[in-house]
Amino acid sequence: MLRIWRPFLLTALAALLTPAIALAEGGDLMEPRYDLGIWTIIIFLVLLGVLWWAAWKPMLEGLRKREDSIVGSLEEAKRTREEMEQLRTRFKAEMDAEYAKIPKLMDDARKDAQQMAEEIRTKAAAEIQADRQRLRHELDVAKDQALHELWTSAAQLATLISAKAIGRSLSEDDHRRLIDEALQEIQESRS
Repeated sequence: MLRIWRPFLLTALAALLTPAIALAEGGDLMEPRYDLGIWTIIIFLVLLGVLWWAAWKPMLEGLRKREDSIVGSLEEAKRTREEMEQLRTRFKAEMDAEYAKIPKLMDDARKDAQQMAEEIRTKAAAEIQADRQRLRHELDVAKDQALHELWTSAAQLATLISAKAIGRSLSEDDHRRLIDEALQEIQESRS
């Protein structure tokens, strides 16, 4: 801090001493004196040299550093701006490319949805067909069982009626033979 104030203190001291020296000799301050003028020029040049060395060089050095700092900051800002422009351009290109993909993705999604819907329809139709076949089979089995029970009941009834009509009982084998013959005749008549 003293280095900054030193040139100012030296200048103030010289400014205060010059009139004090002139008054000490008993002269008039307004009277021209050549020896005093020469000393004033010498002191001025000495002070100018001291100020040059003590103040001007550090000030110029500080200004140069500041100028270099500003130039560096400007170059850094320019470089950053160029990088940001490149990034913005690249980002815009990437966004445009991604936006261009959206219609294709939507078409693919529609196709996938249609394909899934078709698969679901096909699967449902196959399940319905399988259920129908199963139900028809169950219906046929139940129908056959009902017919079989009906024929069996009819045969037993016919056997009872014929046994009463004939007056005698038939054996178990005779019943079976008669039932089988009746079933064959019924099946042949259906065909």
